[in-house]
Amino acid sequence: MLKIEDLHVAVGGHEILKGLSLEVPAGEVHAVMGPNGSGKSTLSFTLAGREDYEVTAGDVTLEGEDLLQLAANERAAKGVFLSFQNPMEIPGVATMNFIRTALNAQRKTRGEEEVSAADFLKLIREKGKLVGLSDEKLKRPFNVGFSGGEKKRMEMLQLALFQPRFVIMDETDSGL
Repeated sequence: MLKIEDLHVAVGGHEILKGLSLEVPAGEVHAVMGPNGSGKSTLSFTLAGREDYEVTAGDVTLEGEDLLQLAANERAAKGVFLSFQNPMEIPGVATMNFIRTALNAQRKTRGEEEVSAADFLKLIREKGKLVGLSDEKLKRPFNVGFSGGEKKRMEMLQLALFQPRFVIMDETDSGL
C-alpha cells in the first residue's frame, strides 16, 4: 500500500504540492486528475525519486517502508516504476542491452541471479510479441525514431519484464 501524508514538495524554490494526503491500497488503481500545473507530474517525479524535487514536509511509505529515504535506483529496485509523459530516446544504446542491464541491476539489488543472455533474448522476444514490438524494433537504439505509440509499447514491455509492485503512469495517452 502507498500512503502519502501531508506531502509538501518544492521545485526550484516554488512550492508545488501543499499538503497532499493519499492512500492507495494494494491491488487498487487510482487516477490523479487536475488541470495543467496542478502538481500531477510533480507527484509522479517525487515518488520516483527525482533529485531536484525537494520534499519540504510530509511522509511517503510504500508497504510500510519510507520511500523518501531511498534513492531513485533503490526505489526502482523495490518495484517503483515511472512511465514518462514523453519517453526519452537514447541514441547509440541498443534497446536489448539497455533493458537487460536495467533488469539485471534490479535483480542484483534484490539478491537475485542475473538473467543470462540466452534466457533474456527468449524472454524479451516473448514479451515484445505480447506488446506488439518486433525483433527489428528491439534491435534498434532505445526509442530512437519510434512513434509515440511505439514508445508507449516499449514502456509496456518494460512493465512486463520488470514486474514492478507500484506503477506511476504520467499522461498515459501523450504522444498517441
